[in-house]
Amino acid sequence: MILLIMTSLSVGAILGLFVKTQAKLTMLSQLVFLPSLILSGIMFPSSLLPSLLENLGKLFPATWGYRMLIDNKIGPYYLFILLVIFLFSLLICWGCLKKKRCYFLFQNDIITRGDDDEIR
Repeated sequence: MILLIMTSLSVGAILGLFVKTQAKLTMLSQLVFLPSLILSGIMFPSSLLPSLLENLGKLFPATWGYRMLIDNKIGPYYLFILLVIFLFSLLICWGCLKKKRCYFLFQNDIITRGDDDEIR
């Protein structure tokens, strides 16, 4: 369950890094949260969905967390899938933070150096 929570938080961190205002973040998180509930099989069995949507639901951590709870076991397959999603999310977060860090460093460099030394 700890890995499921960490994976869900990393997906939330991705959303937080890409959205600038809290109001937009709330709307976007609902756009991610509701489909994850629908496609994961929590609201109704995912076997009722077309195969495309059933496979799309496997991208969400909620699907694997729900399957672990239903099967009442923690299998290496579930942990591996959650770990892959978690590492992929961390990679996206790292790339976004690196890009934002470079942007902020560049902006601060221009502000502190003054108009005479400004990079053109």
